[in-house]
Amino acid sequence: MGLRNRYLYTEYNIFFITTTCYNWYKLLSVHNNMNLIAENLKYYAQKYELSILAYVIMPNHIHMILNFKRGSDRIAFMRDFKKFTSTQIRKEIELHEPEMLKKLFYTKGKQKFKIWQDRFDELFIISQDLFETKMQYIHNNPAVLSLSAAVAKRLIMKGVACSYDNLNSLVN
Repeated sequence: MGLRNRYLYTEYNIFFITTTCYNWYKLLSVHNNMNLIAENLKYYAQKYELSILAYVIMPNHIHMILNFKRGSDRIAFMRDFKKFTSTQIRKEIELHEPEMLKKLFYTKGKQKFKIWQDRFDELFIISQDLFETKMQYIHNNPAVLSLSAAVAKRLIMKGVACSYDNLNSLVN
C-alpha cells in the first residue's frame, strides 16, 4: 500500500480516518461483523496506545477520530487492523452469506479475497472547529442514509465529549 505522502504528517496526532469495504459492498452489516470491528478497534487501540475519540461503523465503511501518541503509528495501526479484520469478516461471510464470496474473490500474490479497499483516507485535526465538524459528521452519518430499522439498530457508534481545553492540549 502506497503511503501517499503520509510521512509528512508524522508530527500530528489526531486524525479523522475513513476506511471502506471493497467495491463499497455492505460487508460490515453481515451477521456479527459490526461487533467484530468494534472489538478489534479496542484491541488495536490498546496495542498502539491510542485513544478512540469517536467512531461509527456503517454497513460499508468506518469513520474514526483517533488520537495517536505518535502520528506515524496510524499507518501500522491501519495495516494491522485491516489485515486481521479482513480474515474475520471473510469467515463471517462464509458462514452466513456464502454466495457473497464470489464478489470478493480477488487474486493478487497470495491474496484470494478482498474485504477492504487498499487505501484509507485521513485528515489531521488541527483545530477545535474541525474536530467538532468531524464529530458531528460521525454522529449524523447514520441518519443521512435511509437505513432499515434493523440495520440502524445494529450500527455501532462511540463518541466521547472533548472539551475545548482538552482538545487544545492534544492539538497544540
